[in-house]
Amino acid sequence: MSAPGPRGATVFVCDDTPGIRRTLAQILGDEGYRVEEFGDGTSVLARLLEPGVSAAALFLDVWLPDVDGLTVLDEIRARGLDLPVLMISGHGTVETAVQAVKKGADDFLEKPLALERVLLTLERALERSRLARERDVLAREVARQRERLEEEETLLGDGPAMTRLREELRRAGASEARVLITGESGVGKEIVARTLHRASPRAARPFVEVNGAAIPEDLIESELFGHVKGSFTGATEDRKGRWELADGGTLFLDEIGDMSPRTQAKILRAIQDGKISRVGGTRTIATDVRIVAATNRDLPKMIAAGTFREDLYFRLAVVPIRVPTLAERSEDVPVLAEHFARKLARRRGRRPATFTPEALEALQRRPWPGNVRELQNVVERALLLTDEAVIGPEDLPGDVLRLPRATGEAAPDLLPGQTLADARDAFERRVVGQVLAECRGNVSRAAERLGLDRTTLHRRLKGWGLGEEGVRS
Repeated sequence: MSAPGPRGATVFVCDDTPGIRRTLAQILGDEGYRVEEFGDGTSVLARLLEPGVSAAALFLDVWLPDVDGLTVLDEIRARGLDLPVLMISGHGTVETAVQAVKKGADDFLEKPLALERVLLTLERALERSRLARERDVLAREVARQRERLEEEETLLGDGPAMTRLREELRRAGASEARVLITGESGVGKEIVARTLHRASPRAARPFVEVNGAAIPEDLIESELFGHVKGSFTGATEDRKGRWELADGGTLFLDEIGDMSPRTQAKILRAIQDGKISRVGGTRTIATDVRIVAATNRDLPKMIAAGTFREDLYFRLAVVPIRVPTLAERSEDVPVLAEHFARKLARRRGRRPATFTPEALEALQRRPWPGNVRELQNVVERALLLTDEAVIGPEDLPGDVLRLPRATGEAAPDLLPGQTLADARDAFERRVVGQVLAECRGNVSRAAERLGLDRTTLHRRLKGWGLGEEGVRS
């Protein structure tokens, strides 16, 4: 192997003739490349497949003592290795060259090798590879931007509720204040959090999420604050936590209401001090993190019950933002349904479908206990049920049309002393009970039909006194 030079890139040379390998090594080494030499296809392939090994390019002889170079090329491409491969042969033919290019070779050189030709071919191959990587990076960035736009579009709507929400996000996004996002499951709290981050001065810094309902209690502290090597079984190295990873950016504490009092105390201390300590460590680490939290729980009730810290609540709720339910902005249902139809059709490579006025009217009449997430699920099911370009009421899932309001039944009057929230809760209770009965007590199946996750449905059942077999008194 030659000494590293100014270019420093590693090039593999595989040829069964030692003189050819030495010639190429000398040519490339003089230009500053690192060179590794191989005399057969098996050894070069094994080297390429070693973990952590990276080659800028490969000069590969067509005729090798163990396997031919075209077979090696096939294996390289089959393994997903995208390095430039330059085939070389002492008695090449047009047919061989064409075959090599079809198999993924970047170019074809004939022996004897000319210095200028070798270097020019290599430089062109490396440049094409660089441009391809840049295109891939650009494509991924475009895809990420598209996903971000799609997320933002979930906040579509010109009704009063969404107009107020967007104004709140605009004001809160420009500040450094901590934000507490509240709202039912499926309304888009994570999207709101990401929108806040992108509207903030920290937009170019990390957005890091911690889901308090998804991480086991015995792991949450390590996930939040990191740990040092040897602090517990399995801690084989020092590891940064998500709080530290979010330094300079935004830390999104999702489902904050599901975190234990012990974890709440740790979070409160980190907010107050602006410093953290890794599990098992003694060193304090200063952090600059903006906290955005979210929950579907009633935190004031939890405070009264002693299950959520009042001091943490006031630390988090500097700017409270409530995300409206879909029922509270039913005027936005048509634009959201059309958006989801376009989005899902694009993902499946099919022509976007539209909705008839009757179908949109049926969707608007639904109370949507699962909110925006449920609407997306319903649109996806409708697209699966038909290949037509226009979706009518007959193409909607049956349970959508069977709900009382979807059949044209007039909404009941409020009872004396009953609020709109009380009435809505009572209605949702009836709907859930109906669907649960139709699913014969199968909570998972009922949750799927309602567009809810199983945990959320269990929580509502517990609060309403509903069991898996129906309503309990």
